[in-house]
Amino acid sequence: MVRPMSPSPHSPALVVLPDVEVEAEVRPLDPVVVHVRCAPHYSHSLRIWQSTFLLDRDSAHTSSMIDFENISLYPHWMSVPFGRPHQFTLYFEPLPKSVQLFDLSEIIPEPGGWHFPAIRRNQEDVYWLNLPN
Repeated sequence: MVRPMSPSPHSPALVVLPDVEVEAEVRPLDPVVVHVRCAPHYSHSLRIWQSTFLLDRDSAHTSSMIDFENISLYPHWMSVPFGRPHQFTLYFEPLPKSVQLFDLSEIIPEPGGWHFPAIRRNQEDVYWLNLPN
């Protein structure tokens, strides 16, 4: 059994806190998932820029890319075996419930950024896109 020590002139007084149950609202982050399939002869190397967004067509809302798989981030290139199909996945911040139609845009300071216009929202927020589109 542990007994509380008596306060001394050099130590702070013992404080006993009441038992309180704290409920926190924890909402999981449900990202928007975009799978991109590349045709077999699309490219011999790929990369994605961090400046890739989902843009709501009816408001100023923008969802940023938060993660990616099976593709390199600019300035690095990822080699892709030419003549073989390739698939990568992008993850974005959740879209507001009001969004019904959005664009996926890679906004970059050079030609060739990807743009997938007018993607219709679905309940799962999981999408399959093809390159070239």
